[in-house]
Amino acid sequence: MDVFWLFVVKELKSIIRDPKLLIAMVIVPLILMTILYFIIGQGMIQQIEQTIRESGIVAVFDMDGENYSQIFINYLNSLGLKTIIINSTNVDEAIEIFKGLEAKILYIIPPRFSYNLSSLRPSVVHVYVKLGALTIGEGGIVDIASRYVSLFNSYIIKTVASEKGIPPEFIGEAITGATRGLLADRIIDNPSNIVFALTMGGLFIPLIILMLVIFSAQLVATSMAVEKEEKMFETLLSLPINRMCVIGAKLLVSIAIGAIYMIGYSFALFGLLFRSIPGFESLQEIPLAMSLPSDIGIYVLLNVVGLAIFMVSVALLLSLFAEDVRSAQAILGNVIGPTIIAVYLPMFVDISSSPSIRLALSFVPLANTVFIPKIAVVQDITALAISSLSNLVYGVIMFMVIRRIVNSETIFTLKLRVGRKKAM
Repeated sequence: MDVFWLFVVKELKSIIRDPKLLIAMVIVPLILMTILYFIIGQGMIQQIEQTIRESGIVAVFDMDGENYSQIFINYLNSLGLKTIIINSTNVDEAIEIFKGLEAKILYIIPPRFSYNLSSLRPSVVHVYVKLGALTIGEGGIVDIASRYVSLFNSYIIKTVASEKGIPPEFIGEAITGATRGLLADRIIDNPSNIVFALTMGGLFIPLIILMLVIFSAQLVATSMAVEKEEKMFETLLSLPINRMCVIGAKLLVSIAIGAIYMIGYSFALFGLLFRSIPGFESLQEIPLAMSLPSDIGIYVLLNVVGLAIFMVSVALLLSLFAEDVRSAQAILGNVIGPTIIAVYLPMFVDISSSPSIRLALSFVPLANTVFIPKIAVVQDITALAISSLSNLVYGVIMFMVIRRIVNSETIFTLKLRVGRKKAM
């Protein structure tokens, strides 16, 4: 047992004495986790502020014009909300006016609203919520819009019961809210489910992407490092064959195995979520086919394939600078942290601000893969096409850089220089 602890101390000392491992395993993760927690914290604060700010302004289109509809408007004002009254002749025109207002919540009070309440009959308030940011905060706005109706329902039950001189329990449910979402030029039922699906996608799609990226990168880097330790890599490059056959085989195998792992992980993850998380079953009722471009599958496939080629090529390029497995892992450790930040940052970004923002984000590798569902929902075909092709372009560029290095003697001289510096 004493021998065991001696080796434990020896391993700890070897890690501490090796600056590459110390930086990659301790310092860089601490810095990156601090940055990641800061980004998530600021993102959540921003989402809360967005929810409070945008749910504080509501628009009302009153088609009833009687006593109880005015009570509803006064009740909204009593909650501290800024209420904008829309004057229109029909619902379609009112919705068009609402699209140009700063409010994100529209309440349409139907005809006979007051008559139904005074007759102790249930009535409906139609609720429309403008969607566009497709962030966590926007999901909160949908819930708050329904919550205002629920609060007024409790209030009006007591009011009507007092007027009629009957117990409130006798009335039951006086008012219900029928909520819909306005996304671009489309009206979507169950907007909370749409936002929930995109929010869950923002949480779990990055996990799936990270499985592909990290697994493939670790595989190709470790394979390269092992061959370098055993001097097999130099031997293979010295053979009278095309050197890119060696590199291409490594890339293909790593991407293929990573893809198989990613697919299996995806089925396992979403299978678990559908069985264990309440609300996931309702996602099957979302008519996404009506909300997404018909060729979305092609865009996603091109994007993921391009991302895999790009990230594995980056890992392979970095592993060319490593001398052994330990240094290869240290180099990859410095890359994986920023990768995690890049895939989770899109959760808090509002893509509805302007097309130029969507266009700029579609050029960012990793982030554009996470953005694809949101870009597809808003049907920005230009940004969708760029997101799909940009990763392929980056992958081809990285592959050409690797090809130039491998087909020259730079790879050997670079290694010898590193070795000499280390010896000095």
